[in-house]
Amino acid sequence: MIEFTPNPRTQLSQLWRLRGKLTLRQFTRERGRIVGAAIVIFFIGPLILAAAYGSGIGYRRLDDQWPTALLGAVLTLLWFTWLIFPIMFAAINEGADITRLMIYPIPRRTIIASIILGTLFDYPTYLMLPLFAAIIYGFGLSFSPVTLVVIAALVLGYGHLIMIGQLAGTTIGGIMQSRRVRDVAIIFFSLIGGLCYFINIGIQRLMEAVSHQISADDVTALQSWQPLDILQWLPPGALAQAVAQAQAGAWLSSLLWLGYSLLWLMLITWVWYKLLVRLTTGEGYLLTPRPREETRRQAKREERRERNLLGWLPPAIAQLTANEFKSVWRVPQRRVGIIQGVLMPIFFLVVFFLGEDADVGSAPRWMALTLPVYAIFLFWANTQNMLAWEGPGLPALLLTPVPRRHIFRAKGLALFVITAVPLLLFGGLLIYNNPGVMSVAGLLTALGMGVATMGVTAVASVYFPIPIRLEGRRKRGLFQSGGDTKTGCAYITIVPLAVLLVSAPAAAPLLLAYWLDVPWLAAPGLFFSAAYAFAVFWIGTRQAGELLLAREPEVVERMKLPEE
Repeated sequence: MIEFTPNPRTQLSQLWRLRGKLTLRQFTRERGRIVGAAIVIFFIGPLILAAAYGSGIGYRRLDDQWPTALLGAVLTLLWFTWLIFPIMFAAINEGADITRLMIYPIPRRTIIASIILGTLFDYPTYLMLPLFAAIIYGFGLSFSPVTLVVIAALVLGYGHLIMIGQLAGTTIGGIMQSRRVRDVAIIFFSLIGGLCYFINIGIQRLMEAVSHQISADDVTALQSWQPLDILQWLPPGALAQAVAQAQAGAWLSSLLWLGYSLLWLMLITWVWYKLLVRLTTGEGYLLTPRPREETRRQAKREERRERNLLGWLPPAIAQLTANEFKSVWRVPQRRVGIIQGVLMPIFFLVVFFLGEDADVGSAPRWMALTLPVYAIFLFWANTQNMLAWEGPGLPALLLTPVPRRHIFRAKGLALFVITAVPLLLFGGLLIYNNPGVMSVAGLLTALGMGVATMGVTAVASVYFPIPIRLEGRRKRGLFQSGGDTKTGCAYITIVPLAVLLVSAPAAAPLLLAYWLDVPWLAAPGLFFSAAYAFAVFWIGTRQAGELLLAREPEVVERMKLPEE
């Protein structure tokens, strides 16, 4: 970029060569991307070729309105793929980082043209070429004005795919930068993820109801159905309608539908560019920043609330606990885990507890033994790697004169309150369905085992820290351990085994009561379980504090994220 010229044509050529160099560098620096591309082409390529072959035959052999209806369905499906894929997985067309080009005097049209031309270096782009070739085979092999309409439709369709993918990727970047919109998105997608089971049941029942009501008259009506009456209002569907009107000889109507799709493309491009400028210049995403006075008043209200709720704790532990609660709520990755952890027992057990055959007392007695197992998994998953969630603020925390054991005890207190919520929901459902001493004892024992688990994970957080990328617009590379094989193996072998062995004695009274079939024996055993769990937590956090004091430089160095 040192010899960047002000000539727009030369700029476009330079940007295109820059895009090619960046693509080549991605594959040479990250050899795993070559393997990933090969796997995608090997598995997805045959499916694309089969779809292209089938659609090409359909364009040629289907009767009446169905060839253009099939064209509209294919273009719309591609459009939705390019729209949804960056939101749920990763960008299909990555392109260069446009925000770094904003400092150069590059016209807007040149940037947009470089984005479209740069997609020729993205291998997923070539996966749609067989489908486009099938369209040309089905509609545009003859030298006629219809061929020109088909070519124009494919050019506009290609532009729609590229720009809707860019808009989706930029929007995700804005969501990751805007806390308010990001919070809503996180909660929404967490709920969608938890509701997948119920959505599946609803779709199955809807299909069954529709299949029972379909008659011969409905089949006849289906044959005369015009799918383009619905698809034509979407940008890709308008292109299929333009081809249909051209085949019917309605050239003016065909041009109007092409113009309608072109207006959509211009609107999407304009929204994408404006959003990109707002994100680059720091003007925000969609909402304006909160006024400073309102922010101060909000901070004072939060401070008073903290004093009222945590005033019974020592000042240092109270402050650290309050900070941990704030971190859990403000870091998106942690909040997703909390929401899913709360909803998981509900979605997993609602069919069992609230099914048609379920009744009070129908749950087997051994279900009380599942609570400690669930508690071990839940607390191990939510409390491991405690120090990493401090992110870049960990060195500042370690500069404070607070005793290191207080750090782990404060984190343990906050994480216990948060993690106990789904456990209490699970236990409450079990007690409601099968009331008795064993169910209550199982829930209380599970809480105690969770406390003991945090004593082990506190020590493991010092021995095996893993850096976590808390912020960033990229979804890839969220958790990065710098290739530390020892740490990865420890988290899937040593730490779970240590948690299980250390926490197991707390469940001994419950297991003994179940084995001897003496439920009342579990009640006095709760005192032993509580004392044992508290002792493990107290000793574990003290040991973790001493280890952290001796290993602070090493821990800080291990927490540094690798360069991208």
